[in-house]
Amino acid sequence: MLLAWLPRLAQTSWLVPAAVGVAAFGAGAWVLVGAIRARRNPDELERRRRIKIHVVGRMGEATVQQADEQTLHYCYQIAGVSYSTSQDIGKLAEHLPAAPHLLIGNALIKYHPQNPANSILICEHWSGLLAGRNAVKRGEANL
Repeated sequence: MLLAWLPRLAQTSWLVPAAVGVAAFGAGAWVLVGAIRARRNPDELERRRRIKIHVVGRMGEATVQQADEQTLHYCYQIAGVSYSTSQDIGKLAEHLPAAPHLLIGNALIKYHPQNPANSILICEHWSGLLAGRNAVKRGEANL
Protein backbone atom coordinates (compact mmCIF):
# COMPACT_ATOMS: atom_id res chain seq x y z
CA MET A 1 0.00 0.00 0.00
CA LEU A 2 2.96 2.25 0.54
CA LEU A 3 3.77 2.46 -3.18
CA ALA A 4 0.16 2.34 -4.41
CA TRP A 5 0.45 5.99 -5.56
CA LEU A 6 3.39 5.19 -7.93
CA PRO A 7 1.37 3.91 -10.95
CA ARG A 8 -1.00 6.87 -10.71
CA LEU A 9 1.90 9.32 -10.53
CA ALA A 10 3.62 7.72 -13.54
CA GLN A 11 0.50 8.13 -15.68
CA THR A 12 -0.12 11.74 -14.82
CA SER A 13 3.29 13.24 -14.27
CA TRP A 14 6.77 13.57 -15.79
CA LEU A 15 8.35 13.48 -12.33
CA VAL A 16 9.06 9.73 -12.16
CA PRO A 17 10.87 9.47 -15.54
CA ALA A 18 12.87 12.57 -14.67
CA ALA A 19 13.84 11.13 -11.28
CA VAL A 20 14.90 7.83 -12.88
CA GLY A 21 16.97 9.76 -15.44
CA VAL A 22 18.68 11.84 -12.78
CA ALA A 23 19.43 8.72 -10.73
CA ALA A 24 20.86 6.92 -13.77
CA PHE A 25 22.99 9.95 -14.66
CA GLY A 26 24.28 10.18 -11.08
CA ALA A 27 25.14 6.48 -10.97
CA GLY A 28 26.94 6.72 -14.33
CA ALA A 29 28.93 9.76 -13.18
CA TRP A 30 29.88 8.00 -9.94
CA VAL A 31 31.14 4.93 -11.85
CA LEU A 32 33.07 7.13 -14.31
CA VAL A 33 34.79 9.14 -11.57
CA GLY A 34 35.72 5.92 -9.76
CA ALA A 35 37.21 4.44 -12.92
CA ILE A 36 39.27 7.56 -13.60
CA ARG A 37 40.61 7.64 -10.04
CA ALA A 38 41.45 3.92 -10.07
CA ARG A 39 43.54 4.17 -13.26
CA ARG A 40 47.22 4.61 -12.46
CA ASN A 41 50.11 5.19 -14.80
CA PRO A 42 52.66 2.37 -15.31
CA ASP A 43 55.39 4.14 -13.30
CA GLU A 44 53.11 4.40 -10.27
CA LEU A 45 52.09 0.73 -10.58
CA GLU A 46 55.76 -0.32 -10.72
CA ARG A 47 56.61 1.86 -7.70
CA ARG A 48 53.76 0.25 -5.72
CA ARG A 49 54.94 -3.23 -6.75
CA ARG A 50 58.48 -2.51 -5.54
CA ILE A 51 57.25 -1.16 -2.21
CA LYS A 52 54.89 -4.12 -1.69
CA ILE A 53 57.72 -6.59 -2.27
CA HIS A 54 59.93 -4.57 0.07
CA VAL A 55 57.29 -4.81 2.81
CA VAL A 56 56.18 -8.46 2.45
CA GLY A 57 59.17 -9.96 0.66
CA ARG A 58 61.63 -12.60 1.78
CA MET A 59 65.34 -12.13 1.21
CA GLY A 60 67.59 -14.27 -0.94
CA GLU A 61 70.93 -14.20 -2.70
CA ALA A 62 71.37 -13.17 -6.32
CA THR A 63 74.09 -12.45 -8.84
CA VAL A 64 73.94 -9.29 -10.94
CA GLN A 65 75.16 -10.37 -14.37
CA GLN A 66 74.78 -7.20 -16.38
CA ALA A 67 74.10 -3.56 -15.55
CA ASP A 68 73.49 -0.45 -17.61
CA GLU A 69 71.89 2.95 -17.06
CA GLN A 70 68.32 1.61 -17.22
CA THR A 71 68.34 -2.11 -16.38
CA LEU A 72 69.89 -4.64 -14.01
CA HIS A 73 69.96 -8.27 -15.17
CA TYR A 74 70.29 -10.82 -12.40
CA CYS A 75 69.71 -14.47 -11.53
CA TYR A 76 68.82 -16.30 -8.32
CA GLN A 77 67.60 -19.63 -6.99
CA ILE A 78 64.62 -20.24 -4.70
CA ALA A 79 63.71 -23.78 -3.56
CA GLY A 80 65.80 -25.34 -6.33
CA VAL A 81 64.22 -23.28 -9.11
CA SER A 82 66.49 -20.90 -11.04
CA TYR A 83 65.20 -17.49 -12.08
CA SER A 84 66.82 -15.07 -14.49
CA THR A 85 65.20 -11.66 -14.69
CA SER A 86 65.78 -7.92 -14.88
CA GLN A 87 64.67 -4.78 -13.10
CA ASP A 88 64.14 -1.35 -14.61
CA ILE A 89 66.21 1.10 -12.56
CA GLY A 90 65.65 4.24 -14.61
CA LYS A 91 63.50 5.88 -11.90
CA LEU A 92 65.94 4.90 -9.14
CA ALA A 93 69.02 6.64 -10.55
CA GLU A 94 69.65 8.75 -7.43
CA HIS A 95 70.13 5.54 -5.38
CA LEU A 96 72.76 4.08 -7.72
CA PRO A 97 76.46 4.74 -8.34
CA ALA A 98 77.48 6.81 -11.34
CA ALA A 99 79.15 3.81 -13.00
CA PRO A 100 76.62 0.95 -13.45
CA HIS A 101 79.34 -1.66 -14.08
CA LEU A 102 80.23 -1.40 -10.36
CA LEU A 103 76.96 -3.18 -9.55
CA ILE A 104 77.95 -6.48 -11.17
CA GLY A 105 78.50 -9.22 -8.60
CA ASN A 106 76.73 -10.64 -5.57
CA ALA A 107 73.55 -8.99 -4.28
CA LEU A 108 70.52 -9.56 -2.11
CA ILE A 109 67.00 -9.73 -3.46
CA LYS A 110 63.56 -9.54 -1.98
CA TYR A 111 60.91 -11.74 -3.55
CA HIS A 112 57.20 -12.25 -3.02
CA PRO A 113 56.60 -15.39 -0.89
CA GLN A 114 53.70 -16.62 -3.05
CA ASN A 115 55.41 -15.73 -6.35
CA PRO A 116 59.21 -16.04 -6.19
CA ALA A 117 59.50 -14.80 -9.77
CA ASN A 118 58.32 -11.39 -8.54
CA SER A 119 61.53 -9.92 -7.11
CA ILE A 120 63.50 -6.70 -6.69
CA LEU A 121 67.12 -5.74 -6.16
CA ILE A 122 66.41 -2.15 -5.20
CA CYS A 123 63.50 0.11 -4.32
CA GLU A 124 63.01 3.57 -2.87
CA HIS A 125 63.53 2.32 0.72
CA TRP A 126 65.93 -0.62 0.39
CA SER A 127 68.87 -1.79 -1.67
CA GLY A 128 70.29 -5.28 -1.96
CA LEU A 129 73.15 -4.13 -4.15
CA LEU A 130 76.37 -5.05 -2.37
CA ALA A 131 78.82 -4.06 -5.07
CA GLY A 132 79.42 -0.35 -5.47
CA ARG A 133 78.07 0.59 -2.03
CA ASN A 134 80.84 3.09 -1.37
CA ALA A 135 80.98 4.38 -4.91
CA VAL A 136 80.11 7.97 -5.77
CA LYS A 137 76.37 8.35 -6.34
CA ARG A 138 75.01 10.18 -9.34
CA GLY A 139 74.95 13.90 -8.79
CA GLU A 140 77.54 13.79 -5.96
CA ALA A 141 81.05 15.18 -6.16
CA ASN A 142 84.05 12.94 -5.59
CA LEU A 143 86.05 14.86 -2.95
